[in-house]
Amino acid sequence: MQQYFTEVPLEPGMEYVFPKAQAHHAGTVLRMNHETIRLVHDGIGYFADAYPKGKEFAARVLSIDPRINELPFQVTLAQALIRREKMELILQKAAELGVTRIVPFESSRCVVHARSEKADRQKERWNSILQEASEQCKRNRIPELENICSFGQLSGYSSELNLAAYENAYGTSPFLLEVLKPASITIVIGPEGGFSEEENAALNQMGFSSISLGPRILRAETAAISACALISGYLETAEKDYG
Repeated sequence: MQQYFTEVPLEPGMEYVFPKAQAHHAGTVLRMNHETIRLVHDGIGYFADAYPKGKEFAARVLSIDPRINELPFQVTLAQALIRREKMELILQKAAELGVTRIVPFESSRCVVHARSEKADRQKERWNSILQEASEQCKRNRIPELENICSFGQLSGYSSELNLAAYENAYGTSPFLLEVLKPASITIVIGPEGGFSEEENAALNQMGFSSISLGPRILRAETAAISACALISGYLETAEKDYG
């Protein structure tokens, strides 16, 4: 079942007229003709019947979809800037795994740096990736994407549980699953070169506890996706255990 997010408030019985991009996708790419789809506005899903309408494309809203396909606690992924293809992969998978907020940041070993002249265009593309991924996996909300910040500004994105993956933490710090609890969580992931010892110490001073993702050194994109998957799986289970 195809899903689209809408900027227009919805209610059963109303007709929703697709904006140009959605109309092209539904009518030209998918060639829908009275197919059931899912529309989502402000976190609420609706079933709708989609059909061509002259030169436009529309959908009749049928009923509310009671499913809430979100994690029971907010999860923030603070991700250091990495190469474009890998960063976009992280954004896509983070959305699929239920991450609530994504905070891109620069650290000392980043091989990619923010460029102010490209900031708006880059953020627009990243938001498009997050929306498409959220529609594909039937989320009720699109992850919030913050502006690129500095390493020192990470303290402003803390949660109830604050963690930082550190490649040298194995054997001296707990494994991620050992410290998780039913709470809002911020997980910080470094760039291709990881964090320096000084940066790890600074993160600890900010309140982010060092954790390990295992004895093997993971690539930055693998570390981010692995951490998000572990957190997502834990929180889904915690919801059942704690109601």
